[in-house]
Order: sequence, then C-alpha cells, then structure tokens
Amino acid sequence: MQKLLVFDISNMLYRTFFANKKNHSPEESAGLAHHSALITLNKYYRTFKPTKVVMAFDRTSWRKAYTADELCISKKPYKGNRRQNMTPAEKEMFERFLNHVNEFETMMTKKTSVICLAGDGLEADDLVAGLCDVFTDDEIIIVSADKDLMQLLRSPNVSLIDPATGKDRRALLNADFDGDVDYFMFEKCIRGDAGDNVQSAFPGVRKTRIKKAYVDPFEKVNLMNETWSIGEPGSDEFVEHRVKDLFAENQLLMDLKEQPDIIKDRMKLTIDTALDEPGTYSHFDFLKFLGKYELKKIVEQVDNFVPMLSR
Repeated sequence: MQKLLVFDISNMLYRTFFANKKNHSPEESAGLAHHSALITLNKYYRTFKPTKVVMAFDRTSWRKAYTADELCISKKPYKGNRRQNMTPAEKEMFERFLNHVNEFETMMTKKTSVICLAGDGLEADDLVAGLCDVFTDDEIIIVSADKDLMQLLRSPNVSLIDPATGKDRRALLNADFDGDVDYFMFEKCIRGDAGDNVQSAFPGVRKTRIKKAYVDPFEKVNLMNETWSIGEPGSDEFVEHRVKDLFAENQLLMDLKEQPDIIKDRMKLTIDTALDEPGTYSHFDFLKFLGKYELKKIVEQVDNFVPMLSR
C-alpha cells in the first residue's frame, strides 16, 4: 500500500501572503510564502515518510463560470466577495504576488519529482478530491487549513491535517458532527458559505431543525419545501426561493462528489497526466530559485529538502 502526502499548496501560500502583505513588498511576501511552504512541506514529509508527495494548485474555478450563468439560482458570484476592499495598489501587489506563485508552481512541476496537480477551471479542492477517488486503497494524508476538506473524511483511508497545529481534523468532525461527514455536508449545504459567497439555502434556520431534518425524512421534506424571499439588488422587487432548489445548487458548488461530469473528466485527465509525467529534480534549479528569493536558511540546510523533492 502506498502513502500519499497531499498539500493544498495554494491555500498555504495565500494565507502567508495575506498575513504579511501590509509590511512587505510582493517579492518579500513571496519569499516569506515560499519559505513557510517549503519548511512546512518538509516538516510533514519527514513526519509521515510518504511514498509520493503531491501538491494541488488553484486555477480560476468552473464554479465562477456557473454562478455567472443565467442558470444560477442564487445569482451570487462564487467567491465574488473576495478582495473587494483592496485598493488599486493592493490589487496590483496581489497580481505581482500571483506571478511569483506561478513561478513556484513551474519550478515544482518541472524541476522536482513532486506530483503537481493544476488544471484549467479546477480548484485545488477538486483535484485533491479526485486524487482520493483514484487511490482508494492507499493511505492519503492531506495537509490543509481548509475545513471544507473534512468532507473527504468519508473515506477511512484519508486523514486531514491542520498545517498550523499538526492535528487531524477527524477529531473536530467527531466533536461537532458525531463523526458523520454526510451530516457535516447536509448542514453546510443548508448554511451556505459566507467566505465563498455561497447563499444560504434557508437563512436563519436553527441548528436543531437542521439536525431533525437530517434524521427524519418527513421533517426533511417539510424543510426542503419551505420558501423565503430576498430583495432583488437595485430594485423593490423580491425573489422567492425554495430551500430544496438552493440546497441542490449548494451541493453542486460545495460537495466535492457533485461536480458536473465534464469537470470530473477534466479532473481525471489532469491527475492521470501528472502521475504519468512527473518532473525530474534539478539541484541547480532549486538552488537558483532559493537564491532569487534569498531563502538563505533553506540554502544552509538544502540537503534536508532533497529527499522530498526527488522522491
């Protein structure tokens, strides 16, 4: 049995950037993000000693295209609330940072043997979920701060590690949702996700009613058939929504088993290609990258990183 160590790398890099953007240039922020990521990657590599190392990167999501289409029920753009309060200078800084992230991805993809997953229209979450579907008989250890990935704990061979604490999220799932991933997702698809700008299917509904509907089919039908209204932006008109319609849309947007077939096919192709065509580690190019971002502490212990990058 193989052991795969999977990193939600875009999430990791972005978190470091936003934690440091006020006091550093894009180049300095990129250097800090690269340093933090490499240290974290190697820490968990040495802890778990995996057979394969995998990194998943974000692209512009197919979900944004869906919510921009007239088919979208909620009319709320996916992640449309992100970075809305940035000044023009901050937006420019972020774009420059993204260029550095792209350079990190290129280096990891072409100059190391780490398996790097990235595909047009796909988020890292899609690819991590797709990987879990491919390696159903192998141990998969996911390192991500994204609690949404707890849904992947449906599979007993999967664990989800918080990179900041090293703790397995299964303990949180057990504490808050009785270890029931389906209940976790049922509540999530009712609640929506303010962070990703996903509309609640039933604003203000109590947790006790959600739990009752989850365990009682009769109560579930009643809940799903409830209707509520919301004001149309920029007008005096109201739009009526039925809970079950928004619930189904939220499943599409948030349940990593519910992507459209065309997206699932793209996920599989992306994963198969990455597995069949891994890069080759180049010590020269890795040192060159470290030098560009002045990652002196990593240069001093570079030999400790070679096993992870040349696996």
